[in-house]
Amino acid sequence: MVPLLSLFSLIFFFGSLATNSVVGFAPAHHKASLIRLPRAEFSSQLTRLYQTENEDDEPELIESLMPEEEDLLKFEMQFTSEEMEELRTKLQGDVDAAVDADLADIDRLRENLARDAEASKKRMENASRLEAQLIQQNFMERIGKVKKEFLDSNADFRETTKRIAAADQMAATSGRGVDWGSWGTIGGMDVVVGDSSDMPRLLGSIDSAIKQADGDGPKVAIASENRIMVVSDEQKDKGSKRVMDELRQLLDKAFNTDIKIDTYSPTSNIPMGGNNAQTALIFASSLNDRSSLENMLGRVLKRTAPVAGGAAGVPPSHVVIVSSLGTERTNKMPYSMQNMFSGKLDKLREIEQSIVAISRGRSEGGKQPLDYTIVKFGDVTSNDGDGSDQTLEIRPGDDLDGEIGPNAAANILLQAMAYQPYARNSTMCATGMLPSGVRVDTDVWNDKFVCLSGPELIRIEAGLGKIDGDEILDPKFESLAAYVKEWSAAYEGDRKGTGLTTPVLIRNSRKGPSKFDGVIAREGIRILFQATNTGDRYKSASEDRAAEEERRGGATASKPSSPGKVVGKGRKEGGVEILVEKTNGGELRVRARRCNMDLKTIVKEMSEDVILRNLKKAVVAWVEARSVTGF
Repeated sequence: MVPLLSLFSLIFFFGSLATNSVVGFAPAHHKASLIRLPRAEFSSQLTRLYQTENEDDEPELIESLMPEEEDLLKFEMQFTSEEMEELRTKLQGDVDAAVDADLADIDRLRENLARDAEASKKRMENASRLEAQLIQQNFMERIGKVKKEFLDSNADFRETTKRIAAADQMAATSGRGVDWGSWGTIGGMDVVVGDSSDMPRLLGSIDSAIKQADGDGPKVAIASENRIMVVSDEQKDKGSKRVMDELRQLLDKAFNTDIKIDTYSPTSNIPMGGNNAQTALIFASSLNDRSSLENMLGRVLKRTAPVAGGAAGVPPSHVVIVSSLGTERTNKMPYSMQNMFSGKLDKLREIEQSIVAISRGRSEGGKQPLDYTIVKFGDVTSNDGDGSDQTLEIRPGDDLDGEIGPNAAANILLQAMAYQPYARNSTMCATGMLPSGVRVDTDVWNDKFVCLSGPELIRIEAGLGKIDGDEILDPKFESLAAYVKEWSAAYEGDRKGTGLTTPVLIRNSRKGPSKFDGVIAREGIRILFQATNTGDRYKSASEDRAAEEERRGGATASKPSSPGKVVGKGRKEGGVEILVEKTNGGELRVRARRCNMDLKTIVKEMSEDVILRNLKKAVVAWVEARSVTGF
């Protein structure tokens, strides 16, 4: 520790820093003073003392700053104790002032450094912003170039679409077609006619209208009015009466022209050709069995002969069957109990299968095309409630359980008959309530019926995408689409470990965004099932023996096989199409639907279940990861 006398001497010299040299202080009546020290030398030594980090060097540095102890003692003996105290106070004040001045200099230096740092930060931000603008401009130019190339390459296809829409409007004005019709094929491509919102909506099948317009068959009458034929037994089925009361009101509001509704009981004399109705609405509960439907349609679907040189009548080209929930689940409660004694659900199921067979038979037989729609309802309630329950659900097949309100059922039938293309040649079920005062937007109806396309197997919500209105630059959508494509790659090639019982190929989806589907961005992949050496791809026993004889070079010459014979003709084996979509509202979702199907395709349920189960796990993991990272 430095002695007190040494500390006093050091403070004494600190107090003289404001002068040009270091001098001692003494009252005026004292003549003695310490020897002057050069200021530069004193400051240098003092700086070394401030900057040293080695405590062992401090005593030596302090010693170098002080004068000789002998001189210091001589100087101190000239003062009284009061003068010494006065001297200490004066020196302490000088030291404090010097320290305050140095601190002020430090603060000014800190402020200058802060201002320089802020200016440098702003310069860097400006440079980064300009660079980002340049990158974005280049990116948008590339997008514009790709967009132009895409539009140029699809100009012919878009022009064809416009011509089809124009043909649809012309058909609507002449009464020969429908705004929304069945699947048709033009040039080998599936076609759905577009919405002509400014034209009266008509009923029937677009396939039928195309066949008539092409002049295939005898001259037919052009319908001058919209007409629906209804077959029901309102005494036997009270629910059908409640539904029809609501449906009549909806039809009056939906069409610009009057809708003629002809109602018949199953036992009445139904006119040949259905009295030129475009659509036949049949409540299956009014029929006894499958043969009742076949006999009725055998009469209704016949063309009437020309009268007095006039044209032949046109039978219905769309049949809507209203059936019941549970017809495909008679082995499960509570439907097994409903079916136990009378076999009610089995009979309804036979009626459903009958209309499907009739529709397909007419397509293959070259007759006038016939669309079908099977709608399965639960028990019809007396009303749709007070508005507290507005849950209305639609699913393909026979999946749902529960009741349905009469207004909800009537709205679904109206959509299936006149507005929704996905309802054509489909089986659907519906439950829920829709109070009369509640209006459902067209986009909501379209979204409810889109599940019938394929049909849809699963739908997984994946949160919101980018909601600034720019559907092209949505990193969340692009990330999810790339993730699903990478996930699907695991199924191609060797299927060991995937759980699939069928080999598959992975191909990109051809479905693009659709305004009607409410989708502004869409990407996806198709997992296509491949044929295996089973079933009709096996050779017969005689073919095996002939092949074995040929391999051995046997003496018995076998007859040459007929040229051009194809063994195991290839066909569509089915598949699962996985679509990553961004809706009009900005929601991201993943949908899986069946694809690569025809009338002879056998559904591979085990492989479908494996794909759907793993897809759900993968998408849920992606959603959870984004919730953690905040991306």
